[in-house]
Amino acid sequence: MTLENKLYRKIQPLLEGMTEGIYWDFKKTLTDTADIIKDILAFSNSGYENDSYIIVGVGESKKKEELTRIPLSSEDRQRLGTDSNFIYAAGKWDVHGLNAKELESMKQFSAMLSEKLSTSMLISQPCCEYVPLQIGKSRWLYLIIVKKVPGVFIAKKDLPHSYDAKKIAVKQGVLYIRVADTTIGAKTEVASATEHIRVWKNYINWLAKTEVSIE
Repeated sequence: MTLENKLYRKIQPLLEGMTEGIYWDFKKTLTDTADIIKDILAFSNSGYENDSYIIVGVGESKKKEELTRIPLSSEDRQRLGTDSNFIYAAGKWDVHGLNAKELESMKQFSAMLSEKLSTSMLISQPCCEYVPLQIGKSRWLYLIIVKKVPGVFIAKKDLPHSYDAKKIAVKQGVLYIRVADTTIGAKTEVASATEHIRVWKNYINWLAKTEVSIE
């Protein structure tokens, strides 16, 4: 089985569920590197223990009447400040894919994204892979796979939106996390201290193990 087939098997249930979640996000297309970096940081800092996916080529549907029930873990409930076991979200996504020209634009965008990531991090560097998946004769999805690697992922400087340099997409020193289907900055929320402790503790434990293995 090819890598593309394996990846499609992984994301197919996500596409069929038609909601976003703790380890995946849908995008119709990509135009703003800073905005995507915020999502990449959130996925990298996430408590989810495997890779995460930004799936490009999935856009909002005009049908927004139906609600989908999304189960919440105990961590999700704590972060959201709710006792409910579920949240309800509109099933509002269509898998339209990208044409050949749009796919080429995504490849160029990925090169710019990688360059900005390499010069913007304070402590740890996110690890991303970029994979096109053909879903039709001339249609593709484009995956940004955010690899699960040890680290504390925060920016060393403010990153403005591409469309407006006066508006900041990623703030210097802010720990971005993923809560259910949303990327947030853990600053003032009650869960903020818990998230900071979790991320730093995991990183320190990994450093300690690395030092022992080197010795």
